[in-house]
Amino acid sequence: MKAQIAFLLISLSLISCKNDKSVDDLKVVETKIEKSKVTLELDMIVPEDDTFQIYYTEDGLPNCTEENSVKAEVKGSSTSQKILFEIPEDKAINYIRIDIGRNPKQGELKVNRFVYTYFDKKLDLKGNAFFQYYSPNQFFTLDFPNSTLIPSKDKKDYDPILYALEPLSPALEKMLTKK
Repeated sequence: MKAQIAFLLISLSLISCKNDKSVDDLKVVETKIEKSKVTLELDMIVPEDDTFQIYYTEDGLPNCTEENSVKAEVKGSSTSQKILFEIPEDKAINYIRIDIGRNPKQGELKVNRFVYTYFDKKLDLKGNAFFQYYSPNQFFTLDFPNSTLIPSKDKKDYDPILYALEPLSPALEKMLTKK
């Protein structure tokens, strides 16, 4: 009886395992994460670790809220780096404010390039052309010829911001119109 049960168990295990495939034979399904087609990329030198944040609106006014913002952690480096903000594609943005950090020990920031991509359209500003569209608040002084933001000595209530200037909204509006 014991021999019959043992034979039956061995037979069942052989039959049930006969068609199993090795783990190595299984197909790997990869999930591809697509990059947003609406992005803002800053190419900058940021010497100290920091957190940058952009605020955007769809009414052209600077009524910034956390719900309409994107943050990016920035690792300090003496070489230029790309800081990427992915923006929801369903937003028709016509105002962007850039908060350039929270670290009061931040050094000089150099802006090399600003690229705002809205699907197949781009606003590409190189060097100091960026400062025709943005102006710093009191926490940074602009060195226009060198595209550099020099930190001020005032660190009370530190909140460095780059405010959008008049040419930005029309440039963003133009990107929203279909050709």
